[in-house]
Amino acid sequence: MSALSATPVESPEPPPVGAGWIVALTLGVVAVFASWFGPLQILLPAQADLIAGPGGREGLLALVVGTGAAVALVANPLWGLASDRCRSRLGTRMPVVYAGTAVGVIGQVMLFTASTGPLTLAGWVLVQLGLNGPFAVLAALIADRVPVAQRGIVGSLFGVGQIVGVIAGTVVAESVGASAVGYLVLAGATPALLVAIVVADRASSATTGGVPASVPRDRVARGFRPTRDYAWAWLLRFLMNLTNAVLLLYLFFFLDEVVQADDVAGSVLIVTVITLVLSAVCAGLTGAVSDRFARRRVFAVAGALTTAGGLILLALATTMPVVLLAATILGLGWGLFIGVDMAIITSTLADGATSGTLLGVANIANSLPQVLAPALAAPLVLSAAGYPALYGVGAVIAVAAALCTLPLRSVR
Repeated sequence: MSALSATPVESPEPPPVGAGWIVALTLGVVAVFASWFGPLQILLPAQADLIAGPGGREGLLALVVGTGAAVALVANPLWGLASDRCRSRLGTRMPVVYAGTAVGVIGQVMLFTASTGPLTLAGWVLVQLGLNGPFAVLAALIADRVPVAQRGIVGSLFGVGQIVGVIAGTVVAESVGASAVGYLVLAGATPALLVAIVVADRASSATTGGVPASVPRDRVARGFRPTRDYAWAWLLRFLMNLTNAVLLLYLFFFLDEVVQADDVAGSVLIVTVITLVLSAVCAGLTGAVSDRFARRRVFAVAGALTTAGGLILLALATTMPVVLLAATILGLGWGLFIGVDMAIITSTLADGATSGTLLGVANIANSLPQVLAPALAAPLVLSAAGYPALYGVGAVIAVAAALCTLPLRSVR
């Protein structure tokens, strides 16, 4: 890695993207996140409970989730690098989508058959390893194809796709009664939804000679040059995703042990839908407004501080009405942040020729929190302080995220 450069290097602006391309990109994101968060929200906790039972389920879940996230840390930037270097008849980045999807589907089928901790761990590792391939490509396509003036709305819809994917995956898991059949449903839906971006990318590549629109031919894959602003934007994303991981990891157990919900899986679904529907609406509006006024930082700060408020309320919650109020606040906060997250990170890229690699490294900020969250959460939850301490620490992390916007110079 070279030393951090002070400012990004300007790349030629690609032409505006159309509604069909944006929809295709969003569907691809939905596919990946449904396959990640249906298991994370319901299927994996239920499987851990079935295999290890009370007293062992927390440890097994932490091991499976943490190991899978550790694999994702390495897989995403490597897939991004591979997509930067890929120049073939199958497309400039699409071979990574094909290979990664195949590996991910194999992992989903393995999870369907898993009846022991090691098999569950192996299946989840394959899901994380594989699906980080298409996710790395989907992020890189924004830098390739989308002009700066559209990155607020396209980036916000990238975030909305994540939200819809979380909801869809959770609905699938709940609809099959938290059973392993959910893995098979996701194994079929994932490649079906990713077909759209494959077709759209082929059409777009035909107009640029097969090379990503923002990458001059003589500068393809020439180096790795992160900027100082990129480092701060990475840290902002990391901290916000850490708050989200803290929230989600033991939500199933929190609603069971503290709130004592009658239907835990159903309560997880309700909280998830409230939080993420509000996030989606807020993110879409935020992206459009941030494009209109060319301002990103104010929305990131507002999102981080609102998230902190929601986590503080959740730390005090013992009943479902308070949990639902906290979920509402958290939804608004997360929507404000993801509405500008992708626009912020892409504005700090040093060079369009390495966008896949840089965005792959940026995506580590999505997966690293899943590695750290179990190490952070388990001791707090198992201590006398319990869940209030966990969500209080999450609020502090969100405030730290807001402070990361202060050093940004290339982002208004």
